[in-house]
Amino acid sequence: MGKRSRLLSLMAFVLVCVLFSGTSVEAAAQQGTVTSQTLNVRADASATSERLGFLRLGDVISIVRTTGEWHEILYQGKKAYVHKNYVRVGSSSSSSNEIAIYVNNEKLTLPISNLPLENNQLLVPFRAIGEALGIDVRWREQTRQVWAKDGGTEILFTLNQERTAVNDRFENVRPAPRIAGASTVIPLRFFAETFGADVSWIEAKKEVRINRRASAPAPVIPQPDSNVKGAYLGQVNRAETLNVRTGPSTDHSSLGRLAKGERVQVLGFSDRWAKIKYNGKDAYVHSYYLDLYSDNKQLKMLGQPAIANAGNTTSITWPKLGGTVSTTHTQSGNQITIQTDAKDFERLARSVTGLSNISYSENKTGQTMTFTVASDYQVSVSHTVGELIVNVSPKATGKPLSGKKIVIDPGHGGTDPGAVGNGLNEKDIVLDVSLRAEKLLREAGAHVIMTRDNDVYPTLTDRVKVANDVSADIFISVHANAAQSTSANGTETFWNATYSSKESERLANAIHKQMIAKLGTRDRGVKEGNFQVIRQSKMPSVLLELAFISNPSDAELMKKDSFRKNSAQAIYDGLVDYYK
Repeated sequence: MGKRSRLLSLMAFVLVCVLFSGTSVEAAAQQGTVTSQTLNVRADASATSERLGFLRLGDVISIVRTTGEWHEILYQGKKAYVHKNYVRVGSSSSSSNEIAIYVNNEKLTLPISNLPLENNQLLVPFRAIGEALGIDVRWREQTRQVWAKDGGTEILFTLNQERTAVNDRFENVRPAPRIAGASTVIPLRFFAETFGADVSWIEAKKEVRINRRASAPAPVIPQPDSNVKGAYLGQVNRAETLNVRTGPSTDHSSLGRLAKGERVQVLGFSDRWAKIKYNGKDAYVHSYYLDLYSDNKQLKMLGQPAIANAGNTTSITWPKLGGTVSTTHTQSGNQITIQTDAKDFERLARSVTGLSNISYSENKTGQTMTFTVASDYQVSVSHTVGELIVNVSPKATGKPLSGKKIVIDPGHGGTDPGAVGNGLNEKDIVLDVSLRAEKLLREAGAHVIMTRDNDVYPTLTDRVKVANDVSADIFISVHANAAQSTSANGTETFWNATYSSKESERLANAIHKQMIAKLGTRDRGVKEGNFQVIRQSKMPSVLLELAFISNPSDAELMKKDSFRKNSAQAIYDGLVDYYK
């Protein structure tokens, strides 16, 4: 049989399948756009199959075929499935630009007509997005790198490499930045979220809106001064480049960079930041990326402990200095022992209520600290990459929320309405629910901080900063959902594993259980999500999706006072359950 005959036979077979079977088969060249906040990726065409990961709102996918209610796609190089109700399908010949992109309410004009799709991510020209967001973006020809900076945020991409420098850490960006046409393209969502932009989907208009306030211009970068002397020698070892800052946090502007292997004299420490001299001025670098030496010997240190009070909890935090410092602890009755491989363990300079009989000892492997906990107090010990944290608090009484510092974040606001549909604006619903929850929590003795209490727009970075700056006990971001398909409905809750992963997941389950019980909505489950506000908040944190504005039935519920009252009560009751 000739090639033409075989091709005609195959086409006829496909047509028969489409017309007469319960399974539809569509062209492999089709593309689709994710229309829900997150979309699970499954190993098989079933909601009960293994979850391989998730896609986010606006992600563009290549559809291999459609089987019943499921689209088959390639996910990280492997066959996978997503539910078709949450994907808007367009033909392969159409441009990805049929979804309009607005930045600060201005429609973006892109230098290339067809936006690349790779690994289920939409890539956009970096300069177009950067300039629209007011970000300084530059191309480094010699190293084939893209550098972008705004205020306290700085990123450095290398073409065709996933490893990307973000301030003083590295992240893997997938897909890697590359050339498309005459432009360098990068993942839209990563770039926008890294610089604190808020991305929202307007379903009725097929628009992605990115909102962000402009920041101050980048500072002038002077050159370093090598003639400095200090107490320790530090060598950059865990980063290709290391930012030098005017103060001991990433909120301070950058003065320049140190290269891997470069040595500096360390004058002292402020928390985890090493103080150095740079161009004759005091400056700071993050100590995690330095190996420390004294008398030609490498040092590992637990630095001067910081003691802070938040409500009725006292937190003692030792910064880990000199690279990777190991800490462990054991408990026997009311006695706790902390073991570290650090050779220098800074001691508590004052007493702490609830702790007694504090002692220190040294052995061949490092240092040991032992203390006794009072009978009416409780202690939790946390070990992170950069810190050893001991929290001391009175044992629980009949008011579990008394003194708890809780940040409530009503999503969107101001010029950013969030999801819009069925006569509702997301920003109004979530503010109403959040204010009701605030009242309940305050009456229970909690200390409540609102990221907004009226119709204004804080950036995502601002919202996170509020929670981190006050060392909140809990962070709750309140949202309403939307999807391309009007049949999508129900309530879902998200948590993130970056900080306090186990506690964030436990908190999400506690609140979600109350939401489902009180709202009577479809249970869409508790899921891990990658939203900036919960990814960067350093305490147990969750993001709530109350219901779908795009679904007529859910929208009618959200218009009712009883729904909003019950939503607030569910937040309150979930927190009570969490602290029991």
